[in-house]
Amino acid sequence: MSGTGLGSLTPARPSSRFKTWFARYVRRLLRRRFHAVRIEQSSLNVLSELADSSKPAILLLNHSSWWDPLVALFVESYFVSQRPGLAPIDNEQLKRFGFFKRLGLFGIDPDDPKSLQAMRSYVLDAFQADARTMLWLTPQGRFTDVRVPIRIRPGAANIAASLSDVCVVSIAVEYIFWQESRAEVLLRAALVEAPAQKSTAGWQRVMTHGMQANSDALADIAQSRDPSQFKALVGDRARTSFFYDLMLRLRGQQGEIAARRDSDKEAAKA
Repeated sequence: MSGTGLGSLTPARPSSRFKTWFARYVRRLLRRRFHAVRIEQSSLNVLSELADSSKPAILLLNHSSWWDPLVALFVESYFVSQRPGLAPIDNEQLKRFGFFKRLGLFGIDPDDPKSLQAMRSYVLDAFQADARTMLWLTPQGRFTDVRVPIRIRPGAANIAASLSDVCVVSIAVEYIFWQESRAEVLLRAALVEAPAQKSTAGWQRVMTHGMQANSDALADIAQSRDPSQFKALVGDRARTSFFYDLMLRLRGQQGEIAARRDSDKEAAKA
């Protein structure tokens, strides 16, 4: 943009009222499309501390699905709605969907070598204007399967290295199928500890390690297929097919409804 000093960066034009309305729409959409959105229990403390913190924050989201930005907006509205949020998006996409600017998204040109510096300056100005601002990033830079080792671009680390104090949180996301016909969204939040040397290289190392460790931890829990390790934020109402349940019983297997009851009884005994 000419005259702004931001090069090819298009600033956000956040509207708290519009963001609140859109977050409600996203919640309804997630309820329709997924059986449940669940967050791992220990993550609740991490996000509670983030909500109470007055430090600038960088949130690192792994990027495996089209749903990721909507899930991020849902998490923000559910846990940290009192903090302003920003996130970059390709300028071409922002031109097509201009209302994204009202959600706190700003546009960059990923092919412009100057885009990293423009983003850094823009974000640091936002942090200076309001220290409680949060920057959401998908630092992998492209869709990447959760089973692929995490590699991240340097933008997040470069911004963190420019700050004397910053809270960095990894948000791991998986979209999986358990017993229901619709998928489940699983989330886990973990704090990324600052490196001893707060350089770009130091932050790059701890961010990569932190995201990988968080992703691995969520994968381990997902494989247990145990809903009790999560808090359901949306959904989680059983919609078992009567005929499917009957078929299991005729085969001498336990129907899903009975299995859930037994699971609840065992949990109550513990």
